[in-house]
Amino acid sequence: MTGAASTEPAPRPLGHGPLRADLLGAALDHVRFAGTPVLRRVYVGVRDRRWRTVPARVLGVEETGDRTTVEVRHDNGDVGFRWTGTIILTDRELTFAMDGRAERGFLRCRVGLCLLHPLRLAGTSVRVRGPGGEHTGRFPERISPHQPLRDIVAMRYHDGGLEVSIELDGDVFETEDQRNWTDASYKTYGTPLALPFPVRLRRGERVRQRMRLRVTGRPGPARVPARGPAGVRLGADGPPLPAIGLQHRGPVPGEASLQALAEAGPAFVHADVRLDLDDWRERVAEAGEVARRLRVPLRVGAARATPGRIAELAGTPMDTLLAFGPRMTTTRELAEAARRAFAGTGVRIGGGSRAHFAELNRADGLPVELLDLLCFPITATAHADDTASVRETLRVHPQVVAQARELARGRPVLVGPVSLRPAWDPWAPDAPPPPPDPRHRGLFGAAWTVGALAALGLAGAAEISLYETVGPRGVVGAPVWHVLDALRPYAGGRLVRLDLPEGLTGLAVRKDARHLIIVANPSDEPRALDPGGRDWALPEPVAASGAARPGGGTPRRARGERPVRDGPLVLPGPSVAISPPAAAFSPPAAAFSAPATRTCQERTPDA
Repeated sequence: MTGAASTEPAPRPLGHGPLRADLLGAALDHVRFAGTPVLRRVYVGVRDRRWRTVPARVLGVEETGDRTTVEVRHDNGDVGFRWTGTIILTDRELTFAMDGRAERGFLRCRVGLCLLHPLRLAGTSVRVRGPGGEHTGRFPERISPHQPLRDIVAMRYHDGGLEVSIELDGDVFETEDQRNWTDASYKTYGTPLALPFPVRLRRGERVRQRMRLRVTGRPGPARVPARGPAGVRLGADGPPLPAIGLQHRGPVPGEASLQALAEAGPAFVHADVRLDLDDWRERVAEAGEVARRLRVPLRVGAARATPGRIAELAGTPMDTLLAFGPRMTTTRELAEAARRAFAGTGVRIGGGSRAHFAELNRADGLPVELLDLLCFPITATAHADDTASVRETLRVHPQVVAQARELARGRPVLVGPVSLRPAWDPWAPDAPPPPPDPRHRGLFGAAWTVGALAALGLAGAAEISLYETVGPRGVVGAPVWHVLDALRPYAGGRLVRLDLPEGLTGLAVRKDARHLIIVANPSDEPRALDPGGRDWALPEPVAASGAARPGGGTPRRARGERPVRDGPLVLPGPSVAISPPAAAFSPPAAAFSAPATRTCQERTPDA
C-alpha cells in the first residue's frame, strides 16, 4: 500500500543567518538556530466560544529584506477576525507582532499568540518574569496535569550552549503541557485559563500582541543521527498484542460489509453513545446486532450518563460498560450506580475520560477501586491538523499510556476511541459534528495506525478501540483494513520490539513460531528498506467495477501482490509494507479505484 505526497502547501523559508524559520500558511514553523530547534511553531490562535479552532486564511504575504508581512482572516460565520502579522528575523532575533481587529462581535475563548516549545526541553529550568516579579519553573518531564509555568511576560532558559530569551507583550501568558492531548510540544499562550471564558470581543475591538525571541551563545556539538539499521531488526518480546476493536455508529451494514468486517477480525464492537440523546437505545441495539453478527462482545461507552440512565442499560447484552458523566469523566456516584445495575452479571465496569487524556490526568477523586479497567480516548487533531503535527503525536502515545497505567493501579487500560478527528466534540455536544478527516481513508491513515498500534501496545495498553466499522470514518474500503486483516491471524500473540531505519515506524507480532512485520512510512518522502531476505508485499487492491454503495461493495480477492525479497525495497510516502505477504487480501470491490499495479497510488488529501 503506497500513497503520493501530501498536497499541503510547501513551507516558505525565512532568514539567511543562523536563526531561521519556515512560514507555513499563517504560522511560523520550525524556528531554529544553526540547526538546533528553538520553537516548534509560533501562530495566532483563534478559538470560538466552544474552544473550536477557527482556521486561518492567508490573504497575502509580502517579504522585504528581514521583514515579512502576512494578512490573515479567520471567519466561520460566527467569528470574524482579521490581523496583520509582522515578522522580523535577523541573525539572532525574531519578532512576531500581530495587530488584529474583530470584523464582527463574537464570543471567544482565545485570540492571540501561541508558542510551541519542543519536547527536547523536558526537565529544563526556566526563569520566568511576570507582573509580580521573577520565579523559577521547569518544562516538566512527566505530563503535567496543570500549567507548569504561569504569569509570564518574559522567560529565559538554557538549551545546551544556547541561552533563549522570550519577551511577550499584550497579555499575560502561561504554559501548558500539550502532551495531555498527545501534541508533541509545550504551549505558551495568552489569557490565563483562570480568567472567565468565553468573553465577547466587540466589533472593531483591537488585539495587539508581540513576541520577541533572542538567542545568544553557541549550540552544542551537532547531534549526529544514530545510524539505524538498513533493514528490520527484531528485538525482545514485548507485551501481548492488544485486543483491537472497532466502533459502530448507525444502521447495521449489509452482508458484504459484514463479511469484510469479519475478515478484519475485530476483538469487540464498541458502541460509543450519548445517553442524553433520544436515540441512544437504538444506537446500542444496532451496535449489539453488529457484534452478534460478527460473534464478538459488545462494549458500551455511555457518555453524558446519569445513574438513572445507567440503570436502564442493565440487561443489555455486553461484556463491558464504560460510564462517563456530563463532565466526561467517571464520578463515584456513576461508578456505584453501574456496580448496582450490573451486579452479578459479569459485565466489567470501566471509566476514566471520554474527552482527552487531560481530563483523566486532572481528575480528582477518580473511583479507581470501583473500576475493572481505565480508559481514555486519543484524537490526533485536538489542536493542530497539519500532517506533520499529526505524525508527531505518535511520539507521545507511550507517555500517555505509561501514566494512565500508573493511575489504573494494575487494572487494564483501554485506549479509545482512537481517531484522527472525533465523531463528536465532547465539549460542544450540541454543535454539528466535525467533518471526517479525509486522511483516515488514505494511506497516511493506515501508516499512522501502524505507528499508533505499536506505540500504544508496546507501552502496555491492553485494549484499543479504533475508528468505526463503515462509513467515512470506517475501516471497510480504507487502506487501514489491510493492516487489520494482516493482524487477524496473530490475535493472542506477543508484540516484538523493532529497530528500524530512521523515518519509519512499524509493528511486529510473534505467535508461536511465526512473525508478522508491518513497516509504515508516514512521511511524504520515500524511505529505503533492506528486505533482509524476507518476502515483503505492498498489497495491490484490484480496480472495482461499478459505483460504491453505502456500506461497501462485494468483498473480492486482490491478486498480484508483488513480493520483494532482493533489495532495495523503497517505501514511498506514505505507505505500508507487510511481511510475510498475505495469501490474499479481501477489501470490498468498490474500495479502491487504482489499477492493479505494484503500488496503489493515492493522493493524500489536505489536512
